[in-house]
Amino acid sequence: MINDRIRFPQVRVVDENNAQLGVMPTREAVGMAQDRGLALILVAGNAQPPVCRIMNYGKFKYEQSKKKDGAKKAANELKMVRLHPRTGPHDRDIIIRHSERFLREGHKVRVVCQFKGRENAYPELGRAQMDAISGALEEISTVEGQIAKQGRDMTMMLAPKAGVKPLPKVSKADARKAALEAEEDAKFAAQQKELEVEAEDTVEEPVAGADAGTEEVEAEETNEISEDSAESEVKVEATS
Repeated sequence: MINDRIRFPQVRVVDENNAQLGVMPTREAVGMAQDRGLALILVAGNAQPPVCRIMNYGKFKYEQSKKKDGAKKAANELKMVRLHPRTGPHDRDIIIRHSERFLREGHKVRVVCQFKGRENAYPELGRAQMDAISGALEEISTVEGQIAKQGRDMTMMLAPKAGVKPLPKVSKADARKAALEAEEDAKFAAQQKELEVEAEDTVEEPVAGADAGTEEVEAEETNEISEDSAESEVKVEATS
């Protein structure tokens, strides 16, 4: 609102040099602005009392238009995510989640698959990664242009579909809970890995004297069998 369109009985006034002129009746503020060849413009209608600025109206409109264009430009900002042909499903899911957030905020997303060394001989691995990402995001995005490999990079451009809504904001409590759960999962995975490494590195060592004891037992059993055989032979001869 400007000049006589401002309906508040009194306002707090800031002049063109950002000097605070205090609270005064609106009519008086309008007259002061007009005396300076400027306009009284409402800039904070919800404040108590409302705040008005004395300034050039054309400059004000230009600044408002610039802010609007800047916000629009920010909404259409190009985001980029990167991965490799051999990126695992877990890391790829993280990339997909970030890409979904970017798309729902109105940004385009460029997906870049970087090839290294011998990976360049297997472009189908990169294409499989691109297909997995585009398939996971097909409900909210479309693939613009062709998926092409130039040099070491394979690129894909994703654009948000019309009417896609941003993700709901997560409360601080839910975010804290999710962070704790992620930390616990990471600790558990690390512990499991340590146990796996320990199991692989453990080698069973023979107990000292175990083999000797076994040999002695076997020797005793052999002697007993020999004695039994000898007794049998004696009985047979006596019978004869």
